[in-house]
Amino acid sequence: MAGFRPWFRLLIWAGVVVYVFSRFIPAATVSDYPMSDGADNAWTQALHVAFAEHWQFGTDLVFTYGPWGFLARGYYPPTYLISVLAWTILSVVFIWSGWRLARHFFKNKFVAAIWLVTFTAVTSIPAGEDFNNRLVAWSVLLLCLHFFVEEQAFTPIQAALAISLGWMSLVKFTGLTESAVVVGVVAADNIFRHRRFPWILLTWAASILFFWAAAGQCFYGLKPFLFNSWQITSGYTEAMPLAGKTEVRDTIGFLVVAGLLCGQMGRLAWLRHRYFGLPPLLGLAMILFIVFKLGFIRNGWQHATTSALALVLIALAGLAIAQSRGKLVVGIAASLLALALIFTVTIFNFWLPGDGFGKQLAGTFSFDSLFAPVAAPITGYLRGNYEKSLADARKAFPLPPIAGGVDLYSYEQTIVFANGLRYAPRPILQSYSAYTPVLAELNAAHLRNIHAPENILFAVQTIDGRFPSLDDGLSWPELLTRYNLKGTLDKQGNFLLLTRAPLPRKFELTPLKKISARFGEPVELPLLTNGLIWAEIEIKKSLAGAIVSTFYKPSALWITVSLKNHTQKKFRFIPGLAAGGFLLSPLVADTKSFAALAGGNWPQVLAGLQVMSVAISADTESGSTAGYQSPMVIRFYELRD
Repeated sequence: MAGFRPWFRLLIWAGVVVYVFSRFIPAATVSDYPMSDGADNAWTQALHVAFAEHWQFGTDLVFTYGPWGFLARGYYPPTYLISVLAWTILSVVFIWSGWRLARHFFKNKFVAAIWLVTFTAVTSIPAGEDFNNRLVAWSVLLLCLHFFVEEQAFTPIQAALAISLGWMSLVKFTGLTESAVVVGVVAADNIFRHRRFPWILLTWAASILFFWAAAGQCFYGLKPFLFNSWQITSGYTEAMPLAGKTEVRDTIGFLVVAGLLCGQMGRLAWLRHRYFGLPPLLGLAMILFIVFKLGFIRNGWQHATTSALALVLIALAGLAIAQSRGKLVVGIAASLLALALIFTVTIFNFWLPGDGFGKQLAGTFSFDSLFAPVAAPITGYLRGNYEKSLADARKAFPLPPIAGGVDLYSYEQTIVFANGLRYAPRPILQSYSAYTPVLAELNAAHLRNIHAPENILFAVQTIDGRFPSLDDGLSWPELLTRYNLKGTLDKQGNFLLLTRAPLPRKFELTPLKKISARFGEPVELPLLTNGLIWAEIEIKKSLAGAIVSTFYKPSALWITVSLKNHTQKKFRFIPGLAAGGFLLSPLVADTKSFAALAGGNWPQVLAGLQVMSVAISADTESGSTAGYQSPMVIRFYELRD
């Protein structure tokens, strides 16, 4: 029996290592998200291409993801080996730190192994949408190790985690904010409790600089990257809210469980550090706040499941820490874990019926999942799936050869990749993300410089029922005057081909009228004969609105337009986009209408779509909201080219 134990322990350890590597190395999950149509897969592929071609983030490309963003998901042959190497290194750090935490609190190695495997499983689902969970897991490990395991101010394992978080900060901007919180809390503890220099802060910052350069980025681009990433992040709350059917229930459930977990952390930290237990509590609260915003601003399945799984990860960490505090504390921690699991199961069952939490968890132990990292390079199934996706996209949207660089408006860039065209993107590569005047101007300015693409595939596409010309609205006059319409590229007329004009025309905005209007109040437009009306609508948040937006999200706004043909249309309205200016009349709601606009025959084709009056209202029973100041300012211009 004594001779059997070493082999049994080795088998357990080998199983843990194999499982962790199978969950993080990009092979098990990546085939669930091959390149296909749709906005998410389009920007995924663009991130891989951006790394391979050394595009500069912050200038060439502005997005919520950074230069290492391709590590989050997707497959692309030139970046595959780098992805495998990166996640191999990160997995080693995860195993090292996770095992250190588990073995410190669980005396039985088998129980410690079960805890680490469970923590890994929760970190790595849902397949292909798990990067936000990984950010939480790495952050929680550093927080718990520093405050509950390591006695020294700065240790090698903390250094490894700080370097990993610096690396992951350049995958997604959320990672930068989340890791900055955790590293900042640990650094503050180094200074005030340990009376030591905060080496962890220096290590984290150096890691960011190193991996920034390793991605082929110029150091002078770091400032615009941080500024423009913040523009994307700060405008997200107002521009991208989406309500789910069970949002109120889910929000209350999340806040209740999160509050209890914070209470547990506060108690455990107090027992160990007394008043110096406040930093880990603040760190955990900030992680939960970031997760809450991520999960409930845009309440879809990806976001809701991420927020729920974060609670389970934190509850698992709390269960480990509680082991040293007696049976009562362990019982409370186990109860909180059960509560987090119930909440998570409810979320999964609603959003992913038939593919719930239990099925997702069990799927991580399947033979195909465990051995996917080995099978991927041997069988080549990832490349096969990738090539099939390209072929399917070409079949759905076959395009002729096009000489020169090509950009695509609004968000189905996979068509460009599938047809082998040379992709020359604008900075904010998908139009719905250019949701502040600063971001919209970046794209408009791009069309004015020498790096503008020779060709543009254009379609009127939007999301969430937005007013169509709001997306990249500042670019529309540039497109109409700097490009010529060559026709449609497919029989259905889904995409127009615009080519850069040898001699660009100029446009001008002639002021017509400035008025003040209240929510729900119809405003008549100036009367023009065959004129294009440009509008700037300035709606400022109230103090209450600013507070609500900081901690949650504001009420959605709508714009109702009354047309000359005696019909009314209602669309989502984004104040940040409208403040920069957009084409209000005629209503250009589809690609055919834009073709008429670009072709010059719009007065005849779009005569009935002239906007006669407009009204802005909130998504409330009264149509008004205390979240925004009233009255609003509306400026009308005539757009001439």
